[in-house]
Amino acid sequence: MFRMQHYIHRWGKIQVKKIVKWTLVMVLLMAVFISSQVPAQAATTYPASVNADVLNVREKASTKSKKVGTLKKGTKVSVYSKTKSGWSEIRYKKKKAYVSTKYLRFEGAKITPHKYKNISALKYPQVSGLKSKTAQQKMNSQLTNYIKKSHGSYLSLIQDEKDLKKEEPEICREYPYSCEFEHQTSYKVKYNSTKTLSILLDEYQYWGGAHGGNYVTSYNFNLATGQPLKLTNVLNTSAKRAKVQKYVANYIKKHPTLFFSDITAKDIEIKADTPFYYYDSGIYIVFQIYSVAPYSSGNPAVKVPSSVYK
Repeated sequence: MFRMQHYIHRWGKIQVKKIVKWTLVMVLLMAVFISSQVPAQAATTYPASVNADVLNVREKASTKSKKVGTLKKGTKVSVYSKTKSGWSEIRYKKKKAYVSTKYLRFEGAKITPHKYKNISALKYPQVSGLKSKTAQQKMNSQLTNYIKKSHGSYLSLIQDEKDLKKEEPEICREYPYSCEFEHQTSYKVKYNSTKTLSILLDEYQYWGGAHGGNYVTSYNFNLATGQPLKLTNVLNTSAKRAKVQKYVANYIKKHPTLFFSDITAKDIEIKADTPFYYYDSGIYIVFQIYSVAPYSSGNPAVKVPSSVYK
């Protein structure tokens, strides 16, 4: 879960009690609140690929509707819903659009959004539609365990907010945003094929001040067995890890506006819990905030072709 949560927040509470008021005023006035950009709740999606040489994309579910583009054979899409008249709702250039369902081949797992204990701030996915119910259960169990722990962090933050408001009522009245905490858990499906599923879960917390922070956790599964796939399973030798570290470090050097300038290959951590996700020809390695880049870069992901490590 959010590993720095209690340390950072407890430190902040101690400082509030110790520093004189004029110093606190200056700090709070200098802080600019940046609200969290939490994604909207994910819809149930069905992974599919185009099974025709060229598939027309239309604005509405009708052949008479305006054509907004085309998709080539093999293009992967996420289907949000299917109509009785034979159309599938997709996203084309980030906008709702429709294609003929009969020209799609459905594959992978069905991903359904859930709210833990019906709390809107705690969103997590569940998997269905697999041949192996044992594999499906394994994956859902791990995803459920994640959200249970996130729920614990959520409750802890609520209690911390109550304690601060009770202990520092004057400060909270004068600077209310400094005493309004927030916890949001969300997810994104990054890859969903016939063999592999990649999901990124994001836990965001705000404790007052300039901005909050987040911690990203990746879940990669073998859809046949339900077994989790760690980055160290992919990069399973020191030689492979060294090649990827060098590749990523070189990429970072070529993008100085996004990353810190002093990052070297040794700074690229490759561990079992390092977040990553698959794409058709390799992986993306995801970095936590501040690890290799400033806060403004968020959680940068570096694309690593399989040719680098195979």
